[in-house]
Amino acid sequence: MEYLMKFPKNLYALTLAGLIGAATPFAIPAQAQEAAPSAAEVTGDEIDAFVVAYQRVIAIEQQYAPEIAEAADPGQQDELRQEALVEQTDAVEQTPGIDVDRYVEIITIAQADPDLNTRILEKLNQ
Repeated sequence: MEYLMKFPKNLYALTLAGLIGAATPFAIPAQAQEAAPSAAEVTGDEIDAFVVAYQRVIAIEQQYAPEIAEAADPGQQDELRQEALVEQTDAVEQTPGIDVDRYVEIITIAQADPDLNTRILEKLNQ
């Protein structure tokens, strides 16, 4: 996981978000949970944008997972993880209505608020 230390904390959370399944509660590092805003501050439009971005992040993770698993060299695995992380970040940034900071913030809120988590999961399962 040394490669993750090269990236800002919010990008690390983005990667973790890409590793979780749509049917599981959102989970992120404890340090990213500090002073989390409330779910009331997350609009329906933001949830919609989040879901689109999340699906893009998951698709990139699924694309890279076999390549990473097949890479024999740990250095090559790290390079592939970094490529995936850059693509995931770009995917979130290119999603209208959300950026990486807000994406991570919504994950943080959803982890602390079961109602928001449920609303997001319902949108993901539609």
